[in-house]
Amino acid sequence: MTVYMGEDSLKFLHFSDVHLGHRQYNMALRRQDMYYSFLSTIEEGIAADVDFVVLCGDLFHHKNVTAQTLSNAEQGLSRFVAQDIPIVLIQGNHDAKLYKEDMTWLEYLHRKKKSILLQADVTETDLSFRKYDANDPGSHAGFVDIGEGRIFGLQYSGQRTIERLQQLAPAIQTVNDTYGKPDWTILLGHFGVEGHIPGLTGGVPGLTLEPLSDVIDYIALGHLHKQYSENNWIFNPGSLEAHNTREATWDLGYYIVEISKEKAVKATHVFSKRRPFYKIVFSVDRFHSKEELLNGFQQKLRIEQQFLQKMQEKPFFQNETGIRKPIIDLRLKGRLHFSRSLLNIDELLSLVEKNTQAIKVQPSDATESIETGEVINEIEGGRDAIFDEDGHVNRERLEHAVFKMKAGEDDRFASEKKNIAEVLIALKTELLANESPEDIAETLQKKRKTLFPTDDESVEEDQ
Repeated sequence: MTVYMGEDSLKFLHFSDVHLGHRQYNMALRRQDMYYSFLSTIEEGIAADVDFVVLCGDLFHHKNVTAQTLSNAEQGLSRFVAQDIPIVLIQGNHDAKLYKEDMTWLEYLHRKKKSILLQADVTETDLSFRKYDANDPGSHAGFVDIGEGRIFGLQYSGQRTIERLQQLAPAIQTVNDTYGKPDWTILLGHFGVEGHIPGLTGGVPGLTLEPLSDVIDYIALGHLHKQYSENNWIFNPGSLEAHNTREATWDLGYYIVEISKEKAVKATHVFSKRRPFYKIVFSVDRFHSKEELLNGFQQKLRIEQQFLQKMQEKPFFQNETGIRKPIIDLRLKGRLHFSRSLLNIDELLSLVEKNTQAIKVQPSDATESIETGEVINEIEGGRDAIFDEDGHVNRERLEHAVFKMKAGEDDRFASEKKNIAEVLIALKTELLANESPEDIAETLQKKRKTLFPTDDESVEEDQ
């Protein structure tokens, strides 16, 4: 494969997590949004005159890819093929096959020469890479030489990711010893590096990657939908579209990367074309009737419309026809001062749809009624015990807190109120799972013996 370096550098497009076929909110329009982000990124990459493209996993959203989604993928990739721009990709967790004996859709695209699929050949104790042969592509390759450089691919490996990463350096060195050392080397991976998304566990420690610094010049990642980079060496562009309201607050997009002859890396992050998400937070605290609340809500909407319009005017939130209709995240909070039965959420949703032309309004009701507030005040730990970091009631915490409070009201059980709450939750789980009455009774009997053994049962344990 011949790719000529420019006067000073070689340029490529790095993107990931396209999720073609994702009907978010079960809406066909959102599936089309995923395709639009994919196509616009392709066109912008071609316009940037890139020499090749890397796609780091999750081209598809579902393992059972529909004919329409496969057609979308082929149409997009064909635009690179028509421009003689190689596209190299790896398998993400969403791209895996449904059945072990089946060919994946990425393997299908590889065999049709729409793209080059890279993945390591793995055993229980080792991994290796085989070279891409355009005349006999097979189901996949392990690495491909482009110009004077080399690209390796490591597919999604789940719980074995760290183990596979520790096997990489010697496997890459074996390839370099066999085929000669390239001028530059890129590794494609589908895993996250820890520390970039608060509260998210399971990422790879940065120290795990350090041994690769001798053999890799650019680590191109996918998997986490948030953009981040480390030490001008590890790069994750984020997804092209937002797949939930949290992601909508992140920098999403792709990288245009230049690697100089001296291996200097210049990676420019570009926001991808996507539909705007907008959050409206409305507090009900100061309203003492339904009429007051509705008037206040309409005033709130008039103010929010101005900020929404400014968001919609940003170029990456627009398409070829201009302004795109938003997705609205409506969050209600505070304490109601009238009966909850009078709070008509559907009426509020209709007002939002009418005033913003939203394609979807997602309600989140974190309001408290006066009665609920009284119960919360009685719970040990108060609000902090049952509300999450977003101000929403955590149902599991609330159930546990109420069970513990009720158990503590009886002096016979107060010393074991926490354990009794856990027993009640376990019994509830069994009931919801339609366990037999006999099994539920047996569970209760065992828990009772553990927490409150009779004198005879205590003697039996001692013996």
